[in-house]
This record gives sequence, C-alpha cells and structure tokens, in this order.
Amino acid sequence: YIAPEVLRSRGYTPASDVYSFGIIMWEVSSGRLVFSDKNHDLCFLTEACNGLRPTIAKDMPEYYVDLMKRCWNNDPAKRPMASEI
Repeated sequence: YIAPEVLRSRGYTPASDVYSFGIIMWEVSSGRLVFSDKNHDLCFLTEACNGLRPTIAKDMPEYYVDLMKRCWNNDPAKRPMASEI
C-alpha cells in the first residue's frame, strides 16, 4: 500500500513502509481487503492523500487501533519508527 507522500512524488522512506504496515494491520483485523469496494482512480487517490482511511470496527482493541492510526498518520514524522512496532 502506497503512503500519501509517495503518491505526492516525495519518494519512499521507512515512514512510508510504516504506513503500509498500518493498512495491513487493518486488513488482518478485519479479514477484508482495504477499500475493495472503491475504484482506485484519481479521485480515490486524492481522497487517500487527504486522509481517507478505512472504517475501524468498534470491537477492535484500543491499543491496536492506536498503533494502527499512528502508522497511517498523514504526517510521516508522526508515525512510529519500525523499531517501536
């Protein structure tokens, strides 16, 4: 999964990998592919760059949700380091 900053042509970094990990966390916890109900077109990419994230199930543990949200933060500097994960 491609981080918003990569879509904006800012290049791959360890933080962009952390974003991808956060999206995979959502898939593992939900048992579904993220945004499988959406067309992955320019409109979708714009929404993703502007903060669109998947809906989080209410029964997901708070610590898991917190880490997942930190991983997919729109600001790469606010994502955890891989060593924290």
